[in-house]
Amino acid sequence: MKFIEAGADVSNELIREVNDGKVVFLCGAGVSRGVGLPLFQCLTDEVYTKLGESRGNEAAERIAYGRAEYDRALEKRTHLPGTDSRVRTAVSEILAPPDGADLSRHLSLLQLSRDREDRPRLLTTNFDTLFERAAHQVGMSIVSHAGKSIPRPGGPRDYGVLHLHGRLADHSLKLAETDLILTSADFGDAYLRDGWASQYVEDRMRLNTLVLVGYAAEDAALRLLLETLDADRDRFRDLKDIYAIEKRSDDSASIWKAKGIKPIEFPDHDVIYDTLAEWAQYAIDPTGYGRRRVKNILERQK
Repeated sequence: MKFIEAGADVSNELIREVNDGKVVFLCGAGVSRGVGLPLFQCLTDEVYTKLGESRGNEAAERIAYGRAEYDRALEKRTHLPGTDSRVRTAVSEILAPPDGADLSRHLSLLQLSRDREDRPRLLTTNFDTLFERAAHQVGMSIVSHAGKSIPRPGGPRDYGVLHLHGRLADHSLKLAETDLILTSADFGDAYLRDGWASQYVEDRMRLNTLVLVGYAAEDAALRLLLETLDADRDRFRDLKDIYAIEKRSDDSASIWKAKGIKPIEFPDHDVIYDTLAEWAQYAIDPTGYGRRRVKNILERQK
């Protein structure tokens, strides 16, 4: 089904699963880019600028940056034991939610990612609190969890905005800052040594179809998570499907498919979010949406 003429086809199976509350949207930095927050590369650049540092001064950082491994840059050189991390302080300042931002993209995704009790259940690797702010703007009741305190998949508290990689403080919403998964050491702990994030993703995949939005196929912040998804699919045949909604490029479909993920590709980002907005309206009221769509078609034919 095409929700807008310029959009991509969304499978009827996926549309039904969304309506049945079986889908969790996993959202990345691309969703917040529309309100001016940076992607990981630009965030890294801005941190260097804010700290008055340069990756050119350290070969290891220069090489990591060139490989798009932004999580491997800067932290170890600038963090003194027993003090607050300068990098994390800079990140919290750079990612401060802009006042008066248009949060319609975030709201559409909240409306799509609902459980069977019609409660928002959205998973994100973003640190910002724009999903919570979008809910607050329209009076939507929502809870926020982050990091290791995320409720286990399938449990009685498994709903709300779920910040897999941690959350920044938002004093206006009375949300405290949590630990962030930001550097290579943080990723290694969450996905390898401790492994709590890997276990969470595996459990999530057993219960829900995942739809990735706001990521690129080679996204640095998603590297270990995607490797977890790919490895688990080889080991466990009961895992649900994973889709990725992304802007089309020459190689993107092939890269997603190589990871066992089904791409839904669009010509540009505006068309993606226009489609998600239409899809959200359909998910809220399928019958009413169908009637309005038929009426619009008939009116254009007059």
